[in-house]
Amino acid sequence: SEQWTNMSNVSNITSPVPVRLSVEIVHTFQLYYTPFLVLFGSLGNCISVLVFFSTKLRKLSSSYYLSALAVSDTGVLIFTFTSWLALFDVVIFNEHGLCQLSVYLMQVCSFLSVWFIVAFTVERFIAVRYPLKRPSMCTVTRAKVVLIGLSLLALLGNAPYIFISSVADVQDAEFAENKSELICSLSRELEDIGEIFNHIDLVVTLIVPFLTIVVLNTLISRTVCRVARVRRTMTKSSSQFARNLASTNSATIVGNMAAGTSNLVTTRTRTPSSQTKVTEMLLVVSTVFIILNLPSYVVRVWIYLTDTHNVGTEQKVTMYVLQQYCNILFNTNFGINFALYCISGQNFRRALLSLFRPEIQRRSGETTQTTGLTVREAIRIVYESEEQKQNLMEP
Repeated sequence: SEQWTNMSNVSNITSPVPVRLSVEIVHTFQLYYTPFLVLFGSLGNCISVLVFFSTKLRKLSSSYYLSALAVSDTGVLIFTFTSWLALFDVVIFNEHGLCQLSVYLMQVCSFLSVWFIVAFTVERFIAVRYPLKRPSMCTVTRAKVVLIGLSLLALLGNAPYIFISSVADVQDAEFAENKSELICSLSRELEDIGEIFNHIDLVVTLIVPFLTIVVLNTLISRTVCRVARVRRTMTKSSSQFARNLASTNSATIVGNMAAGTSNLVTTRTRTPSSQTKVTEMLLVVSTVFIILNLPSYVVRVWIYLTDTHNVGTEQKVTMYVLQQYCNILFNTNFGINFALYCISGQNFRRALLSLFRPEIQRRSGETTQTTGLTVREAIRIVYESEEQKQNLMEP
């Protein structure tokens, strides 16, 4: 919340016009963008939870991960909005007790948003790389256990922030007029401990999750591409087999059967499996998460490694403005998932429409039934047909 409290003060600095203009631009953008993001992001997250739990998607374990992600993202958006209110001198958490609670809950929600994405990325990796283990490992029950475990870990692991946070009366003469104000931040008496927790937070919410997501997404993408190539090869082979069957002596039976086999191949080629659709959507979500979060963490590390005491005011303001733009991207991550689901998730779009038009879901269920025959069934029918013909020809 400190970054928002200093926003109005930074605009009062006596620096060159381009520097002041850059501060005013980011100030104005945050002024209008933040409430828009919070409103539509929170609304989208609520609709997402409704879709995941009120439609056939509730049978998928991934729906539980994404619903939990929507809840934690909404929590972050709420605290972002309360910080934004400081622009209008509406300060909510700059009181003892509320300050510690807000810092603690913000850390919990941020931790969960990161690790919920890691959790469903791991689940997708298992489902894609080890499909035979998917029925036993990628279950709704296991998803609930993982979510409860991560929630308990977040609640307990971030508890120290309650004790190292406090309301401080600060005077920022370098960036603002000589006046003091109350801000909620890490306690100055416990700065050393606060530094330790900053290092731990950097590892737990940045380095480990990002490396895990990048590595697993790479492996998942390679597997999906390889499976797609195999599917195309099998489709060509099956189509050729169907044409060969159509030219046999059992023209009527085999012709109908071959048509059914061809239709089945076409249907399966045109409509990927439900698991493939889920995998593609979750790949998009986790990739966008990395793109939107990485700039903020890079700037965070850069500022941490920079000796700000030996940096001029103009450079400090430049760093501040850059940090604010990266924070805009960071905050966007918590309100964009609903749009990503609609864009990349075919199952999600159908489920969303089915909430308002139930007949769509019934029609979808009917179209998923296939009337074609498998290759093994085709061979069996041809064999039985030829055998019956031989029996009829015997005296």
